[in-house]
Amino acid sequence: MALKFSILASQLLADRQTVLRSVSWPVLVWESPVQRWDFQANACPVTPARARGPQGALELHVLELRERFPARNELKLGRSLDNDAVLEDLTVSRTHAFFRKEPHTGVWHVVDAGSHNGTFVGGVLIVPGRPTPLFDRSALRFGRVEVSFLQAAAFEQYVHARLTPPAARLTHVG
Repeated sequence: MALKFSILASQLLADRQTVLRSVSWPVLVWESPVQRWDFQANACPVTPARARGPQGALELHVLELRERFPARNELKLGRSLDNDAVLEDLTVSRTHAFFRKEPHTGVWHVVDAGSHNGTFVGGVLIVPGRPTPLFDRSALRFGRVEVSFLQAAAFEQYVHARLTPPAARLTHVG
């Protein structure tokens, strides 16, 4: 389910416990052009790479990694509507990657599904079919679509970093 970052961030600041309980962690956060979104329960987000809205504005969106099709031990990500996480972009393959959670350790992994444009973790191309562990906060790229993989604690830090104004720096010109 796609959520607007600004709405989820304000809810987190207002009622932290409710958000932590109601969101399916981890999430993917990405910047996409400002456009009309359908935020219904099973909405499929559209995230065109390198596109710009009318004024070139970008907006942050959050995609929960939640099984839409139970009975699989993995979450599918890709351009096709039969995936658990849909990124509608021509550089994303129909079935691009899988997310798996190791049941004994709780560690999440991403596996490239033999995609055409590759899956990158921390800027490094991963080998198709080989699980790559993800940390609480990991930078991912599917084709040209860049996202942040965030567990709950990392999302909280991300929210505070995005919403806290930078400290004023005093410089002496002389």
